[in-house]
Amino acid sequence: MANGDQNAAAPSRHARFRQIMNAAAASAHADYQGYGRFWELPLPQLRQFELYGIPMMRSGGGRPPPAAAPSAGAAPAPASCCSPAPPAPGVPGAPPGATPSPARSGGGDDAGLVRGLRGQFPFDGTQFPPLPWGGTRVAEGDIVFIAAWIADGCPDEAQDAPHAARAAVTGTAARALALGDAPHRAFDGPTNQLADDSGRVKARKNVEHLSDDELRRLRAAVAQMKSLDGYYLDERSFAWWARIHANQCQHGWEEFLTWHRVYLYLFEKQLQDIDPTVTLPYWDWPADAENVKASLDDMGPANHDNGFVPCAYQCWIDDDGLRKLTDGGNVPPDVLNGLRGILGKKYSSGARLLTAAGINNFGANPDSDAAIIKVLGDINPLWHWRRWPGGNKDLIFQAYPSPEDVERILGIDNFFTFGSGPMDNQFFGALENIHNLIHNFSGGNSPYPVGPNNEFSTGDMVDPGRTAFDPIFWGHHSNCDRLWAEWQRRHPGRGPDNPDAVLPPWNFTVADTYSIAALGYEYVLTSHVFQTNNQMPLVRFRSADTAVHPAVLAEHSRAEIRLHAVQFVPRPGFYIRAFLNTPDAGLATPTTGNPNFVGQVNMFTGNCVGGPGHCDVPAPRTDKFDLRPRPHKTPSSFRIDATESVRALHAAGTQAFQVNLVALNLDGSPANDALKLDAVSLTFFD
Repeated sequence: MANGDQNAAAPSRHARFRQIMNAAAASAHADYQGYGRFWELPLPQLRQFELYGIPMMRSGGGRPPPAAAPSAGAAPAPASCCSPAPPAPGVPGAPPGATPSPARSGGGDDAGLVRGLRGQFPFDGTQFPPLPWGGTRVAEGDIVFIAAWIADGCPDEAQDAPHAARAAVTGTAARALALGDAPHRAFDGPTNQLADDSGRVKARKNVEHLSDDELRRLRAAVAQMKSLDGYYLDERSFAWWARIHANQCQHGWEEFLTWHRVYLYLFEKQLQDIDPTVTLPYWDWPADAENVKASLDDMGPANHDNGFVPCAYQCWIDDDGLRKLTDGGNVPPDVLNGLRGILGKKYSSGARLLTAAGINNFGANPDSDAAIIKVLGDINPLWHWRRWPGGNKDLIFQAYPSPEDVERILGIDNFFTFGSGPMDNQFFGALENIHNLIHNFSGGNSPYPVGPNNEFSTGDMVDPGRTAFDPIFWGHHSNCDRLWAEWQRRHPGRGPDNPDAVLPPWNFTVADTYSIAALGYEYVLTSHVFQTNNQMPLVRFRSADTAVHPAVLAEHSRAEIRLHAVQFVPRPGFYIRAFLNTPDAGLATPTTGNPNFVGQVNMFTGNCVGGPGHCDVPAPRTDKFDLRPRPHKTPSSFRIDATESVRALHAAGTQAFQVNLVALNLDGSPANDALKLDAVSLTFFD
């Protein structure tokens, strides 16, 4: 598209809304309570439309009742799907003469349709599947557009004049972005949202560098799985997946790594049925070595519950939890006062929290104890009561893996020595050996008297039959899988020698585990993403200055600038130059001897040889029986190694980074119509 007015021929928002919904529904024919494609209803009816009592186009869209599983931290709704609140003043359907009020801070996010498109309660599988039924999921960018239109009252074409004025301003801003005169801001949603929208590989991130939103989403998905644990045979439950490890886990031979890779993959897919942006983060335990040793020193050798785990897995009491305990009536006033004194403080074990609150008689009041444990689990579903990390100081100091230990293991060039022995000569490999230590360390020993048969004398992580009931198990094994993936990168083509072996209880084979990209994920330390308008060519690209966590700059092993979904544009080939922290980068910006220059990528395009539309971006395929190869001119991506540039700038004191791109023709002139892409990112790896 040329750099002219982007809005002249644009459809109205109402028309675009229908286009989005029809494209997502495709050939599906859901009944929707007899209304069929309700989004095609005349606007007056659509504004009032309710699906099984849930208002679709206004607030009151069916948030969970108080007794339901946590809903991603959302505040309780003033109405349920069975008793919707009356329309707010200014919303179609409000009482005559009501005074219009400003839009809700959440825009249209609470409308039933928007919650349905995002797969939120009650459209999360608990009562209904996500919308549209039988179709494909709507991209988050389109959901944001629909929510904004709903927040404005679902205006028709004549009522949308204020939006048209805003759109003109937006068009001017878009041109400023395309010319590099304004910075693209960092995408503030979950890293995997854009990957899910485009069907690309998702990132498993270091748990210490999840954003608040990503951590909230992970906890909400785990909480929803746990809410089904009372149904023994429900394969959507957390406990159902934990029991698989108890019955089928493979240890001490070559299928240790391959079996657990499939196990993590399938568990992650269950989480993604709840929230497609969620992946399994990894716990980088060697990076915690200094914290662990400091914790053991501080707490002394006599206390076995003396280790450190990442904040994401810790426990704390908050105001809402204290209110629940007060209202429940099972916790004595003196215990409540003790808990009030530690509000917001975080602890690596529940036992330490109780001690800090002055609760030294655990077991004397079982009802009070149970109420506290339940509330702590509600506050953080990644915490686990039967986890007392630590151990004998001398043993842990001797064996806890440091980054240098892991680096030596990654240098082993034989798969069996690295990852555990073959069937005819089974033994524990170097990675599995330190994996065993982390299980023992993170589970630990119970600080409380145990039963007559010594049951539960240790934390669940210590016992293979109970280990997967502790959510930290999944972060631990994700790290083991990450280290295998790094070993594969360093030693390509080497692996177990039984590719056709089946991994029970599934029909996956060992060969199916060789590529994590084929399984749809990769491991990153963290990533900063800048979304672009893929309909407007970029002459120059400038990202906003983005602060990078000091630990990331200190710990990363490599960095990449990524250009996501670069489109084929019918024209001669062109070049893209990438810089860091060069806001005025242009055609004449030097590359030789310039530490800010990252690299150049080269587009091999050419003129279109077909008729009109032949070289357009291919539409996503929805026919599951379409077995043709990748469509002609499917957008592809570039990865530019930025490690040396980042290190040079960091050594000079840089803490914030800006990505800059310049598009050039073959003769070095500006390539004004060449570069169309979905996003740019700066990604760091352990």
